[in-house]
Amino acid sequence: MTSPVRDPHAQGTDTRNKARPGSEMMQARILRRFPQLVRDLGGEPADILAAHGLDCESCDREGAVTCSQWIGVLEQAAAELGVTDFGMRLAERQAGIDLFGPLGRVMRSSRTFGESLDHAVTHTAAHSLAVRLWAGRSASGQSVFIGHEVLAEGLSSRGQSIEHALLAGHLVAKALTGGRVGAQRVHFRHEAISDKAVYRRHFRCEVRFCCNEDGLAFAASDLAVPLVDPDAATDAGLNPDSLDDMIAFVETEYGRKRPTFQTQVRGVMMPLLWTGKSAVQDVARILELHPRSLHRRLREERSSFQAIKDEVRRDLLLYYLRCTDMPFAHIVEKLGFSEQSAMSRFVRSQFDTSPRELRRSYAGAQ
Repeated sequence: MTSPVRDPHAQGTDTRNKARPGSEMMQARILRRFPQLVRDLGGEPADILAAHGLDCESCDREGAVTCSQWIGVLEQAAAELGVTDFGMRLAERQAGIDLFGPLGRVMRSSRTFGESLDHAVTHTAAHSLAVRLWAGRSASGQSVFIGHEVLAEGLSSRGQSIEHALLAGHLVAKALTGGRVGAQRVHFRHEAISDKAVYRRHFRCEVRFCCNEDGLAFAASDLAVPLVDPDAATDAGLNPDSLDDMIAFVETEYGRKRPTFQTQVRGVMMPLLWTGKSAVQDVARILELHPRSLHRRLREERSSFQAIKDEVRRDLLLYYLRCTDMPFAHIVEKLGFSEQSAMSRFVRSQFDTSPRELRRSYAGAQ
């Protein structure tokens, strides 16, 4: 008989390392056009929204939807309607509109595509404290990767929101540049939810699954592409303003707002685990801190570096076991363990069972 599984998500998770509810607000009309899409698919949007404490009017307001509500609404809509690409369909409905609120206004007022990406990464707080954007270059220097991390939730049952966010980002890049720039490649941590031909139809570029990160890869040469001129931007629904004015606004309104420090550490940790470079000195370097300062600031929030690393590993592990058929050897690599026995010891300490038993228990519950 399989021993009982101690699942922290189902049995009183320690939420100290999660983003605080007040920091989850999305400063965007992230669900705009959701009601009409649901109606067109034969559903009732008011019922889905009400289940998450929202109404149809909130879909058209900035700062009215939290990250958790966004994730929950899209997952429920996809399940109830039986539409596996619901998040991507919503992104297509929203293409060419002012979706990203204050952050979008800074991006559209930039001079080049590269400058707009820099502002997106630098001023993510103007979008949400529950999201982290990060940038990296390929070893060849020929591509730039923009990673997308959701900090407010566990990693299971959020595929619709990630697909929505990445397709929205891809389409906004096209809108900003008059169609000249789009992602060359898309990375998803999750396995394909829809047929792979559906992803090709939506993105029209290479789409990879079971990756180490979620995000979009752009050609480095595209960074110099100028954004569309003001008249074209207005025609696309972008209504540009002064870049200096927009930056001044977001820095005044959001410049001092930060997630809790432990949430910042979590956000840096998530894409580092698989690299084998996720020690305290690696995370401290990215945060531009001395390791002792990092430990001190975590103690002030009653947390620790090891607790956060364990939590990120738990979240990713539960996701891979629940939502993929990925072999254990691959999961070991993605979680940054030295060998499979180390992962087995970790699972035993966290859940009082083995990885195989844990996966079997999830399969039996479905």
